[in-house]
Amino acid sequence: MKRLLTLLCLTLLAACQPGGPSSPPVIGSFTATPASLPIGGGNTTLTWEASSASSLTINQGVGAVTPTDKGSKSVAVAETKTFTLTASNNLGSVSKDVSVTVALPLSISITPTSRAFVAGSPGGSFDANVTGSTATVNWSLTGPGSLSSATGPSVIYTPPPTLTVLTNATLTAELSGTGLSATANISIAPTVLSGGVLFYKSDGSGSLGALDAGGSYTPIKTFAAGDLPAGVTLTGKPYDLYELFYNPDGSGALGSFDGAGNFRRLRAYTAGELPAGQNQLVSFGERVVFYKASTGTTLCGTYGDNYDFSKPVTQTGYSTDWNFILRANDANGAFFYRKSTGTGGYGTYDAACKWSFSYANSGYTTNWSHILRTPNGVLFYRDDGIGALVTYAANGTPTQTGTYLAGRLAAGWEQVVNTKHGVLFYKADGSGELSTFNGNTYTRVKSYAAGELPTNAALVAQVGN
Repeated sequence: MKRLLTLLCLTLLAACQPGGPSSPPVIGSFTATPASLPIGGGNTTLTWEASSASSLTINQGVGAVTPTDKGSKSVAVAETKTFTLTASNNLGSVSKDVSVTVALPLSISITPTSRAFVAGSPGGSFDANVTGSTATVNWSLTGPGSLSSATGPSVIYTPPPTLTVLTNATLTAELSGTGLSATANISIAPTVLSGGVLFYKSDGSGSLGALDAGGSYTPIKTFAAGDLPAGVTLTGKPYDLYELFYNPDGSGALGSFDGAGNFRRLRAYTAGELPAGQNQLVSFGERVVFYKASTGTTLCGTYGDNYDFSKPVTQTGYSTDWNFILRANDANGAFFYRKSTGTGGYGTYDAACKWSFSYANSGYTTNWSHILRTPNGVLFYRDDGIGALVTYAANGTPTQTGTYLAGRLAAGWEQVVNTKHGVLFYKADGSGELSTFNGNTYTRVKSYAAGELPTNAALVAQVGN
């Protein structure tokens, strides 16, 4: 018992011995001089006063500092930083912050840097991001549309009410008195797409763009797989306004593209709601004609109130091996062509879808690979580079107005389609050529190297008004 009391007394005495701080550390002050540095930075002096501290540390790579009661240290600062002084002892630690600001260089930018609008749609805001200055921001616009104000940290752009073609505008923000400015690009699309070209892939993906009169291609919208109907083999233009996408199982979609490239579906068709197994699709205004090669039949019909393919009229007795059927003129004339024999046929469909046969003859060159209607006649193209331009009278009489011998046209084009500004020849590697035809005059508007146009398109089609 006596020994236990002795040990207890010794323990209590040891706890009372001097040698350690009797209170937590205290930071009296922590400052930076100067606290503001010019562009590029410089040196600042960190000064501190503390008590009851066993150690002092400063972050931002400075580390431990001495003395622990009162001192200073010069540090280099290249950008705005916050320094933290931490004082510690065996009873705890405390911290204090001081900030050193490095002036930013004068700059101005606009957010967002680009934006797309549709004519007649609500406007959108743009913000000026300014550093190193409190000067006034002045706004200006080059191109169509209007701005909500001429000065200020932000502005609202409103597109024009109507446009007929895809148009660009430039928004400029200028920092008054500095000579600095920034720009943002604005694209404004017509409410309804005009003269678009769709590069379609069979998984329902694709690219939509516009060609101008000089052949420059402007991308409008990119579609991911499934954004458009998948598995499409034929396209048409009912009422000369809508786009019809057709699948061999009789499914598809009817709709239109707005000026921003969005596909507005009027009707989606499940399998069998359109005639299945059709090989050709021709639009005659409000009428659509399907041709089935295996049976030699056509189906001609219009659209009902719900855009269903209403009461198609069936015609029989056609040959089973026509390779092309197309609208040949404004008299609702239909031209039929067979590659192997060079046989051509002509007839008309009236408003009630009644077919009137005019003639058939075998006086055409064989193996034309593409036949399409253009503003100046029906263009015949063969992939060895020969071509011809033919006009058809209302009674079907053909007149060859243009002849393009081998070598006049490039050979090997995989797809040929009429566009608003000419005939587009295309290969899957994204190469192509835009040309116009008028009589014997063939004009190459623009050539496209591989990759200048969207690649690997299964179908290329003119869309929009």
